Amino acid sequence: MTTSAVIHCNVRDAVATLTITRPQKLNALTDEIMEQLVVTLDGVARDDSIRVVVLTGEGRAFSAGFDVSVDKQRPERTPLDWAEHFRRAYAGLYRVWSLPQPVVAKVRGACLGGGFALSLVCDLAYASEDSFFGEPEVKFGGSSMSPILAWTLPPRLFKELVLTGRLLNAKQAETWGLINEVVSADKLDGRVDQVVRHMCLLPPGTLAKNKNLLNRFFDAMGHRTFLDVAQDCSAVGLMTAPENEFTQLSKERGVSAALEWQKKRFSDVGAF
Repeated sequence: MTTSAVIHCNVRDAVATLTITRPQKLNALTDEIMEQLVVTLDGVARDDSIRVVVLTGEGRAFSAGFDVSVDKQRPERTPLDWAEHFRRAYAGLYRVWSLPQPVVAKVRGACLGGGFALSLVCDLAYASEDSFFGEPEVKFGGSSMSPILAWTLPPRLFKELVLTGRLLNAKQAETWGLINEVVSADKLDGRVDQVVRHMCLLPPGTLAKNKNLLNRFFDAMGHRTFLDVAQDCSAVGLMTAPENEFTQLSKERGVSAALEWQKKRFSDVGAF
């Protein structure tokens, strides 16, 4: 099974555990990570001995979303660059969604933006009490990458995430139906292991058959079409967006300073 510098794959007892290995950046996503995720999952799909996949992040975060520091290194992305960036991003999301085997997200810490979308295309999700979720890219001028939220949430809650950029703690995410269960940090590994061992006891072919059935339901309701729309809107939005205060400050003082400035602006209002 393929293992790369950014995606580690360990197969044991019919379970493939894929770990995003960028802990120093809270497993912030890059084009390379999404590309390698597709390559690794293609290998998993061809291996009939693998019945369940666990997707997680190394260290204290699942994923803090797409790495905004990449924009500082390449400040002059062309429209073609943006189109290719989002092609890779959505290809990674759709590969998780369409994988024959069910995928279980094991979430610690930050699960934000693109990382949040990645957890939502998994079939099940279990999280530690210290995890938190949301669409903070709204505060950078972005939007949601996950149309599945349209089915998961009532309209007002979906709109609240996308129109405010507020974050949810683990218990709130569980209440909203965004994860299956919250457990203490020290019990997360054991709980996920218990669930996937249970799944592996189901009769051969059951998991793939039922995942395919459920995905066909969602595709009939327009999920794939909504993903295509979200990809197009994301690309066009960043191609045409004017430079804002955050990007200006990032260039002048660095991304960390810009993030601190942004955090203070919203905390001063205190709405959430």
